[in-house]
Parts: sequence; structure tokens; C-alpha cells
Amino acid sequence: MMAQRRPRVERPVRPVLCLLIWGRVQLRMKTEFLHTLLPSLVLLAVAPMPVLAQNDPPIEVTLDMDKDGRMDRAALVRHPDHAQADLYIYLAAGDEKLDLSRKPAFLKKDLTAEGILSLESKGGGSLVVTYGCGGCSNDYETSLTIVHRGGEFLVAGFTYAWDTRAGMGSCDINYLTGKGVMTQGLDGPDKRIKGRFTPVKLAEWSDDKRPKACDL
Repeated sequence: MMAQRRPRVERPVRPVLCLLIWGRVQLRMKTEFLHTLLPSLVLLAVAPMPVLAQNDPPIEVTLDMDKDGRMDRAALVRHPDHAQADLYIYLAAGDEKLDLSRKPAFLKKDLTAEGILSLESKGGGSLVVTYGCGGCSNDYETSLTIVHRGGEFLVAGFTYAWDTRAGMGSCDINYLTGKGVMTQGLDGPDKRIKGRFTPVKLAEWSDDKRPKACDL
């Protein structure tokens, strides 16, 4: 007589094995999520953000604008009650603490209502103010180069740069040399802008003074 086979009994999956499988699934989901999120985090990290918002303390820089061997101080101050920013310049006060109650050598009120991206000292005693919208879906920024010549504060340079969905490029005007160039695209050639440009007194500067050649 042949021996009868015992019926096969399906054993339940052990709880430990279930936990192990579920843990691997969760790990894979988290990894895929991080891979999706990482590019956005990198963009946020490198995008230039405004450094002077409403109610923020002034941003300052020291430099020798009038080239007399003594350090001067420039400060951008945002109005507490509206978006405009004022530029204060104190000559021979670079070694002193900023005191806005003192009368500055020069005050440019309402320089811009845009987000302030930087205030920097460049070579030759020039001051560069950069403002615009960094980290936006359509980035743009304006840089004003300010110098002291013949007892006057002048706008010696104007640069407008953009990186938008429609393209990227820059327009650069050197008021001291009277020349300007336009560049479009990442590696596009510089194109000479026709016309002659002359320095503009900082006291008279406004958005209406920006060169029409840089209007897109």
C-alpha cells in the first residue's frame, strides 16, 4: 500500500520578515523623494537673496572713495514705513561706528525699492550697489557703480543682467569711457551699443535716467 502524502500547509509569513520588507520599501521611498527634492534645495542655496529687507539693520561697507588716504563709510538703510532704500555716505568716517543721526557728506534718498542684493567696495574707490530679484522665476539685477570725482558723487557704471525663461544676457554701460556693450546668451558675443554715454550725478539719478539702450 502506498503511503498517503500529507497535505501541504502554507506557513504564515513571519512578522520579522514583514517588517524587514516594509523597512526596505520605506527606505526606497525616502531615497526617491530626496533625489526629487535635492535640485530644488541646491537652487535655494545658491540663489542670491535680498540682504536688506524692511526693518533690517543697515548694511555697510568702508572704502576710500575720495582717495585722501582715509577710509569712508557707505550705508544702505531701508525705510521702516515703505520699501525705498536710502544711501548714506560719510567721508573720513570709516573707523567710526555708523551714526545715522549725524549729517552725511552725501545722502541719496529713495535709491531703489527693489531688493538689495549687495553693497560692495571695488577697485579705485568705487562703490557698487546691486539690487533686483535674485532667486525668482525670472531673475534680474541692476548694478550701479558710484565714484567720487571732482568733489561730486557720480554714477560711473550701469549694468543690467537677466536670466529669464525667454533667455539670458547683460547690458553694460561705462559712463567714464562713454561706451556700452550688450551680450545675449550664455556665450554670446559682445555687441557694441551705438551712442556716447556721460556720467550722471548721483543726486540726479533715478530709474528714468537708466540708459534706453538697456531696455528690453
